[in-house]
Amino acid sequence: MNDINIHQLENILGRKQYSKITNLKTNFLEDKKVLITGANGSIGNRIVDKLKDNNKINLLATDISGDYEYLDITDDKNVKKIVTKFNPDFLINLAGAKHAPEGEFDTWTTFSINTLGTQYLLESIGNNTKFLLASTCKSANPEIVYGASKLIAERMVLNEKGSVARFFNVVETSGNVFEIWKNVPDSEAIDLAPTCERHFISLEEAVGLIIFCLGNEYGRYIVNSGPLIRMSDVADRLFPDRPKNIIAPRRGDRLSEKFLATSESIESYFLDTEVIKVKNLHD
Repeated sequence: MNDINIHQLENILGRKQYSKITNLKTNFLEDKKVLITGANGSIGNRIVDKLKDNNKINLLATDISGDYEYLDITDDKNVKKIVTKFNPDFLINLAGAKHAPEGEFDTWTTFSINTLGTQYLLESIGNNTKFLLASTCKSANPEIVYGASKLIAERMVLNEKGSVARFFNVVETSGNVFEIWKNVPDSEAIDLAPTCERHFISLEEAVGLIIFCLGNEYGRYIVNSGPLIRMSDVADRLFPDRPKNIIAPRRGDRLSEKFLATSESIESYFLDTEVIKVKNLHD
């Protein structure tokens, strides 16, 4: 749903897109080396474009596909070779197995990418490298393999004084439900699990959170997404005249997303409350 307009986006978010986090500068990264894993994903491609706008940043974008340098983070030898040779000042780990239902079946792949891959990267960086992990709201009181694998990765990164950018559901990423709905012919019903509730952020807000984390002290950060949005309300706002085919949630989908885990609390606000630093009792 890359061609979504601002009106549609804000109908999904249930609020205006934030202005401060989406307009952060990258000047502090000038003359620095930045390595990105998972650069061929929706967020990866967008952060690569943003950093390329500043030609003073020395950028190495990697992935296992696309027009990027090959890096398989589950291959510890490949990781050590690429990371130690480039010796980045900042490492942004966007590589991940992110689809919740698939993770319940292919558990080893999910764990290998999200947890072991993160460990291999941490073992390969220098003492002065700032590490940032892209994580998920499903790590808050995880009920599925995907969330648990990311929670373990979060803990490993924070133990090494790295930072975590924990994303809620990012609207414009590939494969999201809105893209699926839009591709259904107008004469057909869209599938809808009406009682599911989600927190949403925009792609630009996700990219902004990454930039914010890189420029601030280590910790766990989220975008202040606002209240839960019921999927039936979103469907009615976007497609008021379309028939709806009511379905049950998929395996791995929980009915209501968590804003914070039971052991977490808000430590502080930034950018006029657009960004929240999250504190955990076990930190």
